[in-house]
Amino acid sequence: MSDSIFNRRRLLSVAGLALALAPATIFADPKAQAPASKPAEAASQAPASKPAAKSWTVQMSKNAPRTFTVKAKDAPLPEITGELSRLLKTQFTLSPLLAKQKVTLDFGGLTLEATLRMLAPQSYVDYVAGGEGADEPKPLAVYLQAYNERPPATTAAVRGSAEAILIEGDTEEGTEAEAQRKKAEEEPLRVSWANNQLSVRARKQPLSVVLFRIASEVGVPFELRHESNEVVDVEFQNFSLDQAMRTLSPGVRFYYRLDLQTFQVQPLRLALLSPASAKSF
Repeated sequence: MSDSIFNRRRLLSVAGLALALAPATIFADPKAQAPASKPAEAASQAPASKPAAKSWTVQMSKNAPRTFTVKAKDAPLPEITGELSRLLKTQFTLSPLLAKQKVTLDFGGLTLEATLRMLAPQSYVDYVAGGEGADEPKPLAVYLQAYNERPPATTAAVRGSAEAILIEGDTEEGTEAEAQRKKAEEEPLRVSWANNQLSVRARKQPLSVVLFRIASEVGVPFELRHESNEVVDVEFQNFSLDQAMRTLSPGVRFYYRLDLQTFQVQPLRLALLSPASAKSF
Protein backbone atom coordinates (compact mmCIF):
# COMPACT_ATOMS: atom_id res chain seq x y z
CA MET A 1 0.00 0.00 0.00
CA SER A 2 2.87 2.33 0.78
CA ASP A 3 4.07 1.80 -2.79
CA SER A 4 0.72 2.83 -4.11
CA ILE A 5 0.70 6.03 -2.07
CA PHE A 6 4.27 6.74 -3.17
CA ASN A 7 3.36 6.26 -6.82
CA ARG A 8 0.38 8.62 -6.52
CA ARG A 9 2.54 11.33 -4.97
CA ARG A 10 5.05 10.90 -7.75
CA LEU A 11 2.39 11.27 -10.41
CA LEU A 12 1.10 14.45 -8.77
CA SER A 13 4.62 15.86 -8.62
CA VAL A 14 5.21 15.12 -12.27
CA ALA A 15 1.85 16.66 -13.23
CA GLY A 16 2.61 19.78 -11.21
CA LEU A 17 6.03 20.09 -12.82
CA ALA A 18 4.46 19.74 -16.28
CA LEU A 19 1.99 22.48 -15.56
CA ALA A 20 4.68 24.73 -14.24
CA LEU A 21 6.71 24.28 -17.40
CA ALA A 22 3.72 24.67 -19.80
CA PRO A 23 3.61 27.85 -21.97
CA ALA A 24 1.70 30.79 -20.50
CA THR A 25 -0.51 30.90 -23.57
CA ILE A 26 -2.47 27.94 -22.36
CA PHE A 27 -4.06 30.14 -19.68
CA ALA A 28 -4.14 33.40 -21.61
CA ASP A 29 -7.41 35.16 -22.64
CA PRO A 30 -8.31 33.90 -26.14
CA LYS A 31 -9.33 37.44 -27.20
CA ALA A 32 -5.91 38.74 -26.30
CA GLN A 33 -4.28 36.30 -28.67
CA ALA A 34 -5.84 37.81 -31.84
CA PRO A 35 -3.24 39.70 -33.84
CA ALA A 36 -3.44 43.49 -33.33
CA SER A 37 -5.12 45.32 -36.22
CA LYS A 38 -3.18 47.96 -38.10
CA PRO A 39 -5.42 51.03 -38.66
CA ALA A 40 -2.98 52.68 -41.02
CA GLU A 41 -2.80 49.65 -43.30
CA ALA A 42 -6.58 49.16 -43.19
CA ALA A 43 -7.16 52.78 -44.11
CA SER A 44 -4.76 52.56 -47.00
CA GLN A 45 -6.53 49.49 -48.35
CA ALA A 46 -10.04 51.01 -48.05
CA PRO A 47 -11.45 52.43 -51.32
CA ALA A 48 -11.30 56.23 -51.64
CA SER A 49 -14.63 57.97 -51.07
CA LYS A 50 -16.26 59.25 -54.27
CA PRO A 51 -17.25 62.90 -54.63
CA ALA A 52 -20.93 63.61 -54.19
CA ALA A 53 -22.88 63.25 -57.41
CA LYS A 54 -24.03 66.51 -59.00
CA SER A 55 -27.69 67.03 -58.22
CA TRP A 56 -28.50 69.34 -61.14
CA THR A 57 -28.19 69.89 -64.89
CA VAL A 58 -28.48 73.13 -66.88
CA GLN A 59 -28.73 73.26 -70.68
CA MET A 60 -29.05 76.16 -73.11
CA SER A 61 -30.36 75.93 -76.68
CA LYS A 62 -27.87 76.56 -79.46
CA ASN A 63 -30.03 78.85 -81.57
CA ALA A 64 -31.77 82.12 -80.81
CA PRO A 65 -34.02 82.78 -79.08
CA ARG A 66 -32.12 81.10 -76.26
CA THR A 67 -34.11 78.74 -74.08
CA PHE A 68 -33.06 76.84 -70.97
CA THR A 69 -33.69 73.44 -69.39
CA VAL A 70 -32.98 73.03 -65.69
CA LYS A 71 -33.32 69.93 -63.52
CA ALA A 72 -32.28 70.15 -59.88
CA LYS A 73 -33.05 68.37 -56.63
CA ASP A 74 -32.22 70.21 -53.43
CA ALA A 75 -29.30 71.86 -55.25
CA PRO A 76 -27.47 75.01 -54.08
CA LEU A 77 -28.78 77.98 -56.05
CA PRO A 78 -25.28 79.47 -56.57
CA GLU A 79 -24.28 76.32 -58.48
CA ILE A 80 -27.24 76.73 -60.85
CA THR A 81 -26.57 80.42 -61.46
CA GLY A 82 -22.87 79.74 -61.83
CA GLU A 83 -23.58 77.45 -64.77
CA LEU A 84 -26.01 79.96 -66.30
CA SER A 85 -23.34 82.63 -65.95
CA ARG A 86 -20.84 80.43 -67.75
CA LEU A 87 -23.23 79.64 -70.60
CA LEU A 88 -24.35 83.24 -71.08
CA LYS A 89 -20.99 84.86 -70.29
CA THR A 90 -22.98 87.17 -68.05
CA GLN A 91 -22.44 88.31 -64.48
CA PHE A 92 -24.88 86.91 -61.88
CA THR A 93 -25.26 88.51 -58.45
CA LEU A 94 -27.26 86.88 -55.64
CA SER A 95 -28.33 88.65 -52.47
CA PRO A 96 -26.92 87.13 -49.23
CA LEU A 97 -30.27 85.49 -48.53
CA LEU A 98 -30.58 83.93 -52.00
CA ALA A 99 -26.98 82.72 -51.87
CA LYS A 100 -27.96 80.33 -49.07
CA GLN A 101 -30.97 78.84 -50.85
CA LYS A 102 -31.38 75.35 -52.31
CA VAL A 103 -33.83 74.68 -55.12
CA THR A 104 -35.71 71.77 -56.66
CA LEU A 105 -36.64 72.44 -60.29
CA ASP A 106 -37.71 70.57 -63.38
CA PHE A 107 -38.54 72.60 -66.50
CA GLY A 108 -37.44 73.01 -70.08
CA GLY A 109 -37.77 75.32 -73.06
CA LEU A 110 -38.10 78.55 -71.04
CA THR A 111 -36.63 81.90 -72.03
CA LEU A 112 -33.99 83.52 -69.85
CA GLU A 113 -36.51 85.80 -68.20
CA ALA A 114 -38.93 82.95 -67.46
CA THR A 115 -36.02 80.88 -66.12
CA LEU A 116 -34.95 83.65 -63.76
CA ARG A 117 -38.49 83.98 -62.44
CA MET A 118 -38.30 80.29 -61.51
CA LEU A 119 -35.09 80.86 -59.57
CA ALA A 120 -35.95 83.88 -57.43
CA PRO A 121 -39.01 85.86 -56.34
CA GLN A 122 -37.43 89.13 -57.48
CA SER A 123 -34.93 89.53 -60.31
CA TYR A 124 -33.53 92.23 -62.55
CA VAL A 125 -31.60 92.08 -65.82
CA ASP A 126 -29.40 94.84 -67.24
CA TYR A 127 -29.50 94.70 -71.05
CA VAL A 128 -27.79 96.44 -73.94
CA ALA A 129 -29.71 96.71 -77.20
CA GLY A 130 -28.73 97.85 -80.67
CA GLY A 131 -26.20 96.92 -83.30
CA GLU A 132 -26.43 95.54 -86.78
CA GLY A 133 -27.99 92.08 -86.85
CA ALA A 134 -28.68 92.12 -83.11
CA ASP A 135 -32.10 90.50 -82.97
CA GLU A 136 -32.03 90.09 -79.20
CA PRO A 137 -30.79 92.42 -76.46
CA LYS A 138 -27.67 91.16 -74.74
CA PRO A 139 -27.84 90.55 -70.96
CA LEU A 140 -24.98 92.30 -69.17
CA ALA A 141 -25.84 91.47 -65.56
CA VAL A 142 -28.46 89.50 -63.65
CA TYR A 143 -29.50 90.20 -60.06
CA LEU A 144 -31.49 87.67 -58.00
CA GLN A 145 -33.10 88.85 -54.77
CA ALA A 146 -35.77 88.00 -52.22
CA TYR A 147 -38.96 90.00 -51.74
CA ASN A 148 -38.62 93.53 -50.36
CA GLU A 149 -34.86 93.68 -50.85
CA ARG A 150 -33.45 96.93 -52.20
CA PRO A 151 -32.81 96.91 -55.97
CA PRO A 152 -29.17 97.07 -57.07
CA ALA A 153 -27.69 100.42 -58.05
CA THR A 154 -28.36 101.43 -61.64
CA THR A 155 -24.61 101.83 -62.13
CA ALA A 156 -23.77 98.36 -60.79
CA ALA A 157 -22.98 97.08 -64.29
CA VAL A 158 -23.67 99.98 -66.66
CA ARG A 159 -21.15 102.75 -66.20
CA GLY A 160 -20.14 105.50 -68.58
CA SER A 161 -16.73 107.08 -68.98
CA ALA A 162 -18.07 110.47 -70.06
CA GLU A 163 -21.32 112.26 -70.71
CA ALA A 164 -21.84 114.34 -73.82
CA ILE A 165 -22.87 117.98 -73.54
CA LEU A 166 -24.43 119.41 -76.65
CA ILE A 167 -24.51 123.17 -77.19
CA GLU A 168 -27.21 124.00 -79.67
CA GLY A 169 -27.28 127.29 -81.56
CA ASP A 170 -27.34 128.87 -84.97
CA THR A 171 -24.91 131.49 -86.21
CA GLU A 172 -27.58 132.79 -88.55
CA GLU A 173 -30.17 133.30 -85.83
CA GLY A 174 -32.17 136.49 -86.39
CA THR A 175 -31.32 136.93 -90.05
CA GLU A 176 -33.81 136.93 -92.90
CA ALA A 177 -32.18 133.85 -94.39
CA GLU A 178 -32.65 131.97 -91.12
CA ALA A 179 -36.33 132.95 -90.97
CA GLN A 180 -36.86 131.67 -94.48
CA ARG A 181 -35.04 128.44 -93.74
CA LYS A 182 -37.08 127.77 -90.62
CA LYS A 183 -40.25 128.45 -92.54
CA ALA A 184 -39.21 126.02 -95.27
CA GLU A 185 -38.09 123.37 -92.82
CA GLU A 186 -40.72 123.21 -90.14
CA GLU A 187 -39.51 121.27 -87.15
CA PRO A 188 -36.62 119.34 -88.70
CA LEU A 189 -36.18 117.53 -85.39
CA ARG A 190 -39.04 116.50 -83.14
CA VAL A 191 -38.73 113.97 -80.30
CA SER A 192 -41.40 112.85 -77.84
CA TRP A 193 -41.34 110.23 -75.09
CA ALA A 194 -44.57 109.06 -73.46
CA ASN A 195 -45.73 105.78 -71.91
CA ASN A 196 -42.36 104.20 -72.67
CA GLN A 197 -42.89 104.88 -76.38
CA LEU A 198 -40.59 107.04 -78.50
CA SER A 199 -41.57 109.10 -81.53
CA VAL A 200 -38.94 110.84 -83.68
CA ARG A 201 -39.06 113.04 -86.76
CA ALA A 202 -35.56 113.93 -87.98
CA ARG A 203 -34.97 115.54 -91.37
CA LYS A 204 -31.29 115.30 -92.30
CA GLN A 205 -30.12 115.82 -88.72
CA PRO A 206 -26.74 114.87 -87.24
CA LEU A 207 -27.04 111.53 -85.48
CA SER A 208 -25.32 112.84 -82.35
CA VAL A 209 -27.84 115.69 -82.10
CA VAL A 210 -30.77 113.30 -82.47
CA LEU A 211 -29.39 110.97 -79.81
CA PHE A 212 -28.71 113.81 -77.42
CA ARG A 213 -32.30 115.02 -77.81
CA ILE A 214 -33.64 111.50 -77.24
CA ALA A 215 -31.50 111.09 -74.12
CA SER A 216 -32.76 114.43 -72.80
CA GLU A 217 -36.39 113.46 -73.34
CA VAL A 218 -35.95 110.02 -71.79
CA GLY A 219 -33.88 111.35 -68.90
CA VAL A 220 -30.70 109.30 -69.26
CA PRO A 221 -27.02 110.17 -69.88
CA PHE A 222 -25.73 110.21 -73.45
CA GLU A 223 -22.18 108.97 -73.97
CA LEU A 224 -20.52 110.10 -77.18
CA ARG A 225 -17.71 107.60 -77.68
CA HIS A 226 -17.31 108.48 -81.35
CA GLU A 227 -17.45 111.85 -83.15
CA SER A 228 -19.76 110.81 -85.93
CA ASN A 229 -20.60 112.83 -89.04
CA GLU A 230 -23.55 110.56 -89.77
CA VAL A 231 -26.78 112.27 -90.76
CA VAL A 232 -30.16 110.61 -90.30
CA ASP A 233 -33.47 111.17 -92.04
CA VAL A 234 -36.10 109.13 -90.21
CA GLU A 235 -39.61 109.32 -88.89
CA PHE A 236 -41.37 106.80 -86.65
CA GLN A 237 -44.15 106.78 -84.07
CA ASN A 238 -44.49 104.94 -80.77
CA PHE A 239 -41.41 102.73 -81.01
CA SER A 240 -39.86 101.01 -78.05
CA LEU A 241 -36.39 102.35 -77.29
CA ASP A 242 -34.91 99.03 -78.33
CA GLN A 243 -36.63 99.20 -81.71
CA ALA A 244 -35.79 102.89 -82.14
CA MET A 245 -32.07 102.39 -81.56
CA ARG A 246 -31.89 99.67 -84.21
CA THR A 247 -33.70 102.01 -86.59
CA LEU A 248 -31.30 104.92 -86.13
CA SER A 249 -27.82 103.43 -86.58
CA PRO A 250 -25.79 100.22 -85.96
CA GLY A 251 -23.43 102.23 -83.76
CA VAL A 252 -26.10 103.18 -81.22
CA ARG A 253 -26.40 101.31 -77.93
CA PHE A 254 -29.26 101.54 -75.48
CA TYR A 255 -28.72 100.27 -71.93
CA TYR A 256 -31.70 99.48 -69.74
CA ARG A 257 -32.86 97.45 -66.76
CA LEU A 258 -35.84 95.09 -66.80
CA ASP A 259 -37.69 94.36 -63.57
CA LEU A 260 -38.94 90.79 -63.96
CA GLN A 261 -41.58 91.17 -61.27
CA THR A 262 -43.35 94.15 -62.85
CA PHE A 263 -41.77 93.99 -66.35
CA GLN A 264 -41.07 97.70 -66.17
CA VAL A 265 -38.20 98.99 -68.30
CA GLN A 266 -35.84 101.49 -66.70
CA PRO A 267 -33.65 103.29 -69.26
CA LEU A 268 -30.05 103.64 -68.07
CA ARG A 269 -27.88 105.14 -70.81
CA LEU A 270 -27.45 105.89 -74.53
CA ALA A 271 -24.09 105.60 -76.25
CA LEU A 272 -22.71 106.10 -79.75
CA LEU A 273 -19.83 103.75 -80.54
CA SER A 274 -17.18 103.94 -83.21
CA PRO A 275 -17.65 101.60 -86.21
CA ALA A 276 -14.79 99.37 -85.03
CA SER A 277 -16.16 99.13 -81.49
CA ALA A 278 -19.66 98.50 -82.78
CA LYS A 279 -18.51 95.46 -84.79
CA SER A 280 -16.56 93.93 -81.90
CA PHE A 281 -19.22 94.62 -79.31
